[in-house]
Amino acid sequence: MNGQSYSPLENQTAAGQLPITSGVYLWLLAVMILWASNTVVVKIAVRDIEPFWAAFLRFGMALPFMALFVKRHGAGFLLTGRQWFQVGLLAVLFVTQIFLLNVGSRFTTGGRVSLIIFSYPLLIPLVAPLFLRDEPLRMRTLAGCAVAFFGLLIALWYDVAFDAGGTLKGDMIELASCLVLAVLTVYNKYLTQSIDKWKILFWQMNVGVSLFFLGALMFEEMDMAAVQFDAWTALFYQALIISVFCFLSWQFLLARHNSSRLTVFFFAAPVFAIVLSIILLGESLEAELLIGGLLVGIGIYIVNRS
Repeated sequence: MNGQSYSPLENQTAAGQLPITSGVYLWLLAVMILWASNTVVVKIAVRDIEPFWAAFLRFGMALPFMALFVKRHGAGFLLTGRQWFQVGLLAVLFVTQIFLLNVGSRFTTGGRVSLIIFSYPLLIPLVAPLFLRDEPLRMRTLAGCAVAFFGLLIALWYDVAFDAGGTLKGDMIELASCLVLAVLTVYNKYLTQSIDKWKILFWQMNVGVSLFFLGALMFEEMDMAAVQFDAWTALFYQALIISVFCFLSWQFLLARHNSSRLTVFFFAAPVFAIVLSIILLGESLEAELLIGGLLVGIGIYIVNRS
């Protein structure tokens, strides 16, 4: 369908208001479970690979698959002058968010990374009214955010240490990544109203890979011999499962549905990620972390419930 105009269905979905069916929720839940695993495997990858190099290799491996998909299902690759600027800005946000995620995961636990990152849906309803007219701020948004913020405080304050060996540094970096991710999601949704969703995803990743490579060459070193098998496995998993399947699925859903209500099942992600951190990373189960994750989930549900 390269070079062809949008169909009536595509014009309708640009507004992002198609109904969210039970099938869509099941699809979204599967994506959330897989994405929850990313906050665990990223710690495995960056143990041996520097943050910029890890991001470059991950998305560099995913890019050919993305190009084939866009060529088959997209509306071509060309962008206008103004669209280049818009997608370029999106790519900068994308690079910033992934870099902060990779760096922060080195200084905190997998469970705390997941809880912080998957709190970003709470910020989306606060940011969305700035860009999207059909997603106004509601009172239940503020109520849900209050509940979830309380849960986040409970989880992160437990066993926090202010010395060099504590998790505070990593937690703060992950909070910054969470904020950038919320802005990135809403801005992406805004762009899908005027630019083909697959073009956005392809060029966001393409420009991002170039920036990751430039950052790696300028600021980091890569010792291939020091990279263990589990780090390579984690990197391939991130490339194919997270960067291809999850990104394509999320872009497809985001272009067709309300970006705030899409996050109705995000409440499950922190809990899944905490459990996976215990299984795969051997981290201890902290009651405060689990309670905080549940409160964050309740807050997200309050924000997004019909």
